Amino acid sequence: MKDTKLQEVDAVWVALRPWGRFQVFQLFIVLVDALPCSFAILSAVITGYIPEFTCLDVEDGGNQTVDRKFEVHNDQCSYDVYSVNGNQSELLETKACTKFAYSYENSYAFEWGLVCERSNLAALAQSLVIAGQGIGAFTMSHLADRVGRKTVRVISHLGILLTMGIMAASQNIYMLLALRLVAGTFQQGVLCTGKILALETFPRQQRSYIEAASFLAWSVGVMILALLGWLFQDLNWRYLQLTLAAFSLYALIQWWMIDESVRWLVSNGRIKEAKRILRKAARWNNVDYAKVEAAFDEHVHVGPVMERPLLPVNGGAPDSRSEENGADLKVNGTQSGNEKEVRGVEKYTVIDILRNPALRANTLILWYTWIVATGTYYGLTLVSTHLAGNRFLNFFLSGAIEVPSLSLDFYLFNKIGRKRTLILWFAIVASTLVVSTSLLTAFPGVGAAAIVATCFSLVGKSASTGSFSTVFLYTPEIYPTNYRNSGLGVASSVSRIGGLLAPFASNLALIAMWIPGAIFATMCFIVVLLAMRLPESSTHELPATIAECDTWERREDKHLTRTS
Repeated sequence: MKDTKLQEVDAVWVALRPWGRFQVFQLFIVLVDALPCSFAILSAVITGYIPEFTCLDVEDGGNQTVDRKFEVHNDQCSYDVYSVNGNQSELLETKACTKFAYSYENSYAFEWGLVCERSNLAALAQSLVIAGQGIGAFTMSHLADRVGRKTVRVISHLGILLTMGIMAASQNIYMLLALRLVAGTFQQGVLCTGKILALETFPRQQRSYIEAASFLAWSVGVMILALLGWLFQDLNWRYLQLTLAAFSLYALIQWWMIDESVRWLVSNGRIKEAKRILRKAARWNNVDYAKVEAAFDEHVHVGPVMERPLLPVNGGAPDSRSEENGADLKVNGTQSGNEKEVRGVEKYTVIDILRNPALRANTLILWYTWIVATGTYYGLTLVSTHLAGNRFLNFFLSGAIEVPSLSLDFYLFNKIGRKRTLILWFAIVASTLVVSTSLLTAFPGVGAAAIVATCFSLVGKSASTGSFSTVFLYTPEIYPTNYRNSGLGVASSVSRIGGLLAPFASNLALIAMWIPGAIFATMCFIVVLLAMRLPESSTHELPATIAECDTWERREDKHLTRTS
C-alpha cells in the first residue's frame, strides 16, 4: 500500500522507536489483562458445569407399592405413576423429581441443584454477564474518553479482582448472579480501554499487530482456563474461582505499572503530562529526548478546549464556542496560514458523530457488523456439530481453533488493509455456513457428510474469530480521539443484541436444520456488501477530529472515482 506522510503523534512514536521497551511493556500489560478478562466471562463454563443427573425419587421407593409402576421421563426431571391391575395400567399422575444423583459434584450447578426447573438460573449466569458487558461497554468506555484510559482501566481491573474473589464465597445462586453482572461490567472496562490504550501507543504500521496479538492473548486465556479446569476438576469449584481471581492480584499495583495514553492527553490539552510520559519513554528506550521533543513540537499542535467540533458537520464556518484550557497548553498561532492550522481540543458525543453524514453511515454499518459478528460467533457454537470426548479438551480446542485466523491477521491487516480483511472473513464465514448447512440438510445421517460439514464449521468458527478481531481493530480507527473509546464501547454494547439472539438458533434448528445457517449466511453476505462503503483506515494515522474523518471520506471518494 502507498505510504502517507507521518503527522501528529505518530511521528513522536516513530522518534521513540515503535518497538521500544516502553511500548512493549505497555503492550505486555494489556496482553496479560486478557487472561482475567476471559476468566471473568467464561469461568461459568467450568465452575457452573451442569453434569448428567439421574432421578432418585423412584429408586428410593417414594410411595411405591406393589400396585404402582413408575416410569422416569427422558429428561430425568419427572416421572409417571401408574396404577397396575393385572395386565392393565392406568396413569394416575406425573410428579416432579426432587432427588438426584449427579455424575459430577464439584460445580455450583450441583451445589445449588441447578437442574430441571432451576436450570434457567444456570443459563442466567451467562446471560447476566453478557448484559453486564453491554452496560460496561457503554458506561466504562464513555468514562475512559472523559477521565482517561488509565483511570478506568485500573479501577475496572480492581473490580474484577474483587467480584471474582467474592464469587468464591457466594452463599446462593442469586448472590453469584449479581456478581456475574458486575463482573461483566468491569470486564469491558478493562478490555475496551486496554485495546484503545495499546492502539494509541503505537504508530499506524504497528497497530494491526497490536490488535491481532490482543485477540491471541484472549485465545490463550481460553486455553489456560480449560487447563485449570482440568487440574481442579477433583476440587470444589470455589478453589478454582479463587485461583482465577488470583490472576488479577497485580491490579493492586497496576496504577504504577502503566501510563496514560499520550494521544488522549494531547487531545485533551494536558501537554505537560504527555511530555512527562514521553521523557520516561525516551529514557526506557535509550532515545535522546531532545529529538522526541523536537518531533512533538513540530507535529503536535493544540489549541483551546472545545465542547463541540471545531468544524461543524455541514462543512461551514468554524464553531466559535471555546474556552481556554490553562497555562500548560501550547498554542502555535504561526501555523494558521498553512495546512497545519492550530487545532483545538475537541470533545465529542454520539450526537456529534451521528450528525456527521459520513460518520453516521459508517457507524450504522459498523453497528450492524458487530451484531452479525457476535450472533454468528455464538450461533456457530450452538448449531454446529459438537466434538465428542473430554469436555476440557473440547473447550481447549475451541480456543485453539481461533489461532489460525488470528495469525493470518498479522499478515492481512497491513497487506490488504482492514476493510478488505473484514470483507474476506465475513465472506468465508458465509460460504462455510452455506456448505456445512447444505451438506447436513442434503445428507442427513451420512457419516462422511457430517465429517466434512464439521470441518467447514470449524473453518467458519475460525473465520468468525478473524472477523471479530478485524472489527475490533477497525472501529476505533475511524473515530476521533475523544470519541474513540466511546465509539468502541457503544458498538460493543449494540453487539450484545447478537449475543442475546444467538440462542434462538438452536430452536430454529429443531424446525429445520438449514434455517440458522441460511439466516447467518445472509446476514454475513449483507455485511460484505455494506463494508464496501467503509473507508480504509490502515493508510491513515488515528484521527483526532471529525474534520480529519471527513478528509478520509473525501480521499476515499476520489480514490473510488479514479478506479471506477
